Amino acid sequence: MQAMILGMIAFFGLIGLIIAILYLLNLQNTIKAADPMNRKMKPGYVWLLLIPLFKVYWMFVVAKRISETIEAEYSAKGQPLPTAKPTYTVGFVMAILGVISALLSIKSMPEQIKQIQRLLDGVVEQAPTTGGPLSVIAFIISLASFVLWIVYWVQTAGYKNKMKMLPNNKGNDSQIFQGM
Repeated sequence: MQAMILGMIAFFGLIGLIIAILYLLNLQNTIKAADPMNRKMKPGYVWLLLIPLFKVYWMFVVAKRISETIEAEYSAKGQPLPTAKPTYTVGFVMAILGVISALLSIKSMPEQIKQIQRLLDGVVEQAPTTGGPLSVIAFIISLASFVLWIVYWVQTAGYKNKMKMLPNNKGNDSQIFQGM
């Protein structure tokens, strides 16, 4: 039973890592789609989001700098933006909800660890506890953060593709589109 549970944890952990890599590649390529003069951060800096705890702070920086990069690219190409601060609001709210969810999850973690230990010991409860209302609130906030994460991914990918099509884009200015 323990081996099966650990195998499932490893499997889903690997799936999560693959998804995280695809997400970070999207963010990196969104920055690369802008002219180097318009970039507000180095594209590779998005990979710092893989650092536990530091990512709590860094997501705010990434959300701000990607938005500023898109604004600068559109401005340099003489194009109006459909919205002020593109991608920023979704990225910022996603980061805030992530922080709140993490704090609530940490608060309810001792009870969750006890439940996992009982499961690993083979103790099957008729009605397992949920960790109380705090865990439910953390779950709802996590779900909202997850939805915003998907929206942010879609928005940044959309702007990455739109920047390729901007007038006055020579194609050579943007590293991501070289060789296409």
